[in-house]
Amino acid sequence: MVKISFLGSCREIGRSSILVESKSGAKCILDYGIGFNNNSRLPFESDFTNLKAVALTHSHIDHSGALPFIYKKYQVPCFTNSISLDITEILIRDMIKISNYPYPFGFRELDILKQNTFFLENGTRYMIDDGYFVTFIDAGHIPGSVSILLEVDNKRIFYSGDINTQITNLIDPANHMDVPQLDALIVESTYALKEHPPRKSLEEKFIEKITEITENGGKVLIPAFGVARSQETLLILEKYNYTGNIFIDGLARKVSNIYLEHPTFIKNIKAFRKILKKTQFISKKKDRSQVKKSTGVIISPSGMLKGGAAIDYIEAILNDPASAIYLVGYQVEGSPGRGLLDNGIFEFKETRRKNKTSVDLQVKARCDYDYFNFSSHADSLHLFEYIENLEFRHKTQKNVFCVHGDNKSTTSLASELVKKDYNSVAPEIGEIYKI
Repeated sequence: MVKISFLGSCREIGRSSILVESKSGAKCILDYGIGFNNNSRLPFESDFTNLKAVALTHSHIDHSGALPFIYKKYQVPCFTNSISLDITEILIRDMIKISNYPYPFGFRELDILKQNTFFLENGTRYMIDDGYFVTFIDAGHIPGSVSILLEVDNKRIFYSGDINTQITNLIDPANHMDVPQLDALIVESTYALKEHPPRKSLEEKFIEKITEITENGGKVLIPAFGVARSQETLLILEKYNYTGNIFIDGLARKVSNIYLEHPTFIKNIKAFRKILKKTQFISKKKDRSQVKKSTGVIISPSGMLKGGAAIDYIEAILNDPASAIYLVGYQVEGSPGRGLLDNGIFEFKETRRKNKTSVDLQVKARCDYDYFNFSSHADSLHLFEYIENLEFRHKTQKNVFCVHGDNKSTTSLASELVKKDYNSVAPEIGEIYKI
């Protein structure tokens, strides 16, 4: 029987990691990310003896951030693609550089990871051991994101990673038709309890509010995740022919340039190149001072206002009734972005080791602020539709494991699927299942 060990993302978002072992003892790790809880940043400890491979769904650090830890002891192939490797390297280097958390790895282990990385094209079936195969399938989440099909001892296990089945401007959506009949499904649950608003009307409202603010002499700060959400926002501006100033700062600059270097992963590279030509890249303090005096749109991480270049702009915008802050990504409970949306007050504290300065802000917003849910995850409606369209080899053995969501989302999704005759559970950390 095949053993599936859940090392992370169990009733939580963070430290995604799953270990799949064949009856002969050959092992493959699916993702190895970091968590956001200071007491449990790394995945659950497990025995990696006879580890044959690591396979990465995408570059976000909750899926990739702990990968260098594996390479302290092991030198096994890590399967990904070119764009995911480039973004993963940037994110992990940045994490190691600025984090106050004592990660048990560093740049040396990251370099060893890179040396052991192999690119796998979507749809290519690769053998990592006798009777053990890995295949990547497009996940529609961010550029380069994949779901992973494992064929182990004649069992098919499908790990969705983070998936999106709705049309976006940056990449094509996931398609259930690409997935063969299964024995087990490991599926994300991020938005299992929420329905996204219609995308077209949301984009139109977004552009309407931005245009109104900037035409009246104000600025719009869009705190956006540097990977994918910033670039999706740029493409929305291009799609609706926004003609005002556009500034991009922080990690979003680097990622945008990497996307240009990997055009085959972008749905409409022509439109992306066009909007970047209209966009001013900001990196210096004096340039930021000039931007604060200008009108237009500023796109800058971090997406939850937990740090990043957005903090250099925010106080001036919070105090300006003519300006606005529009959040475009998920705001976790307790984050400064969530606090702003819930209470109209921005609270932020940070000590910056690099220049030995500190930031301590508590500002009541005088500007407009709003949330536009341009999510790159499937919502409840599309998640259920995706799952129900997948076929299982045995109608009485439709095994589904619900991960990558908070306690309520994962357990609720599992319960709803049980009602539909799936063998569905929300695993807890460290649990092992056999199929």
